[in-house]
Amino acid sequence: MLTEIILAFVQAATEFLPVSSSGHLALVSSFISSPNLFLFTVFHLASLVAVLIFTRKEVYSLVTFKPEAKKLWLYLIIATIPAMIFGLLFNDKIEAAFSSLLFLGFAFIFTGIILFATKFTKVKSELNLKNSLFIGLCQCIALFPGVSRSGMTISSGMFSGLDKEKAAKFSFLLFIPVSLGAFILELKDFYINSAVIVSFFVCVIFSLLFLKALTLVIKKDKFWLFSIYCWVIGIITLILYFR
Repeated sequence: MLTEIILAFVQAATEFLPVSSSGHLALVSSFISSPNLFLFTVFHLASLVAVLIFTRKEVYSLVTFKPEAKKLWLYLIIATIPAMIFGLLFNDKIEAAFSSLLFLGFAFIFTGIILFATKFTKVKSELNLKNSLFIGLCQCIALFPGVSRSGMTISSGMFSGLDKEKAAKFSFLLFIPVSLGAFILELKDFYINSAVIVSFFVCVIFSLLFLKALTLVIKKDKFWLFSIYCWVIGIITLILYFR
């Protein structure tokens, strides 16, 4: 059970902070156990519960089909479709990447470059069809471990001119269909035990804490600083591969 709890904390700490939860889970599990993709998707489901709680006002507006939510529904659908298609077509390659430290190392470094570039973005647009599609296409890359989903979606939103806080909120909402899709894809390996249940709730609690932490970091214009961490962890991963 200790292994599952450790991995649950890693998931919570890295899912919303833009440092790639899948990359960290793959890296940590390579040392303490073999990668368990179904367990990873259970953690994503736990993070989903945290997102539903954290964005409850926006979710309520969406599920009750309030007038202001009509466009948001459209933008979420447009941004979700690319990742759904990409995940179905390249699921085997995505799963194979979880076992490659070489891939993880370069993916972390790539994420760092993207995050650092957000330092130079400017607000010049509202959410629309064009930038929601751009965010969705960028999210496809984040299906691979080591590439941060929150990092890619928030960054691409900022690159397309969105206000950083609006880009973050859209990224959180976009996590909902993506995590559900990932869970459905791994249902073939479904199992449940006490370790899975306990680690699930551990992940929910800590995911809420890190969602709040990321929101504060974004408000202070320090989002790009996560690039330094990604570069460091990427270099360490490559050293582990070549040693």
